[in-house]
Amino acid sequence: MINFAVVLFLNYNKVFKPKYPNRRILLKMEEYLVRDIGFPPDSSKARKISQDLNVDIRYRFQNVNWASSENFPVIEEISNYKEYVGNGKDKKIFSFSHDDIIYSITNIPDGIIILSYYNPKEIFNFEKVILTIVILLSIIFIPLYFLLRWLLNPIKSLSLAVKQISEGNYDVELPVGRSDELGDLAKSLKNMSSKVKDSIRAKEQLLIDVSHELRTPLTRIKFGLELETPKEKINEDVIEIENMISKILDYYRNEYYFLQLNLSETDLIVLIENLISSFDLQKNRIDFINYATGKNEIIIKADEDKLKTAFGNLISNALKFSPENKNVIICINESEKYYEITFKDFGEGIKEDEKYKIFEPFARIDSSRSKKTGGYGLGLAIVKKIIDLHNAVIEVRSKENEGTEMIIKFKKWNYYYDTN
Repeated sequence: MINFAVVLFLNYNKVFKPKYPNRRILLKMEEYLVRDIGFPPDSSKARKISQDLNVDIRYRFQNVNWASSENFPVIEEISNYKEYVGNGKDKKIFSFSHDDIIYSITNIPDGIIILSYYNPKEIFNFEKVILTIVILLSIIFIPLYFLLRWLLNPIKSLSLAVKQISEGNYDVELPVGRSDELGDLAKSLKNMSSKVKDSIRAKEQLLIDVSHELRTPLTRIKFGLELETPKEKINEDVIEIENMISKILDYYRNEYYFLQLNLSETDLIVLIENLISSFDLQKNRIDFINYATGKNEIIIKADEDKLKTAFGNLISNALKFSPENKNVIICINESEKYYEITFKDFGEGIKEDEKYKIFEPFARIDSSRSKKTGGYGLGLAIVKKIIDLHNAVIEVRSKENEGTEMIIKFKKWNYYYDTN
């Protein structure tokens, strides 16, 4: 469209714009030049005017035929130009253009004076300037167009990917190979897609696990009714189902509870000692060791109630899976970057391929799901939510038949401690 407009503009200039300056100005200028040459014409003055103004001059007076340039055509040759005919040659002064050269002819008694100079448009050729500008703009904008297309093309891919994700395709290909902001956006989108996919799978697995958990007591109730099992036994299974449903409802009702922190100065040592005392008869099975040498207090900014819930769940799990003759060990330590709290049991341990799922709701290490270990696999899911909320890290170290360590790390730069 731009090129088409330029062509129209250039054609407009050719049709409507004059090829030489205003006629009145030319006539006045030529009158002055002829007057300066004099009458009769003075060749020395004519030569000086020709050199100063870059104007070719020819005059013929009586028997004298003089020209400032050998190439200047004679009047007989000029009169054969088609532009010469019909241009008022009978007037005292008239002018016309031929091959981009303006000829001005002045009739004098017994002679003629001819002035010749280039059309002024040759000095500033508007059409050439416009063409040059168009070429320069093309050189600039054509590469810029392809550059922008290369830079912004991933946006189209990202838009299509978002559409596919919204339709349930979470394995869509994304341009994550780029090292710019769009590449970072693609990586974030891919990460989000992966998390949504995992979340949906977790919900599906949750339905499967809940169905399995409910099926077991319901099966016992069914067989109990057929075998006329005592009412008390059947009632135990009914109570188990009620407790399970209550736990599930409480877990999801408390989703908002796990999204907010009520921060206060919390002494980790005092918090753990009070928790151990709350286990009454089992507190003698818990050993607490403070490896933070010289520190009677380790104070951090935390939600004390939520940490009690998380630490309490970890202690309960450790007691549940440890043999009666083995004490659970809780130790507190510090490294250059972290305060570390370790909860160690001496149970059967966790298989390597099961570590990744222990923090999911209803995940249980006890594959038999016996009543011996109890619980519904919600304790560690709650622990993970609380630890993540505190911007802390929980690690699992375990060996089969040797036990498991749950290690919580609080970053020092987020917290502070005092010593007495």
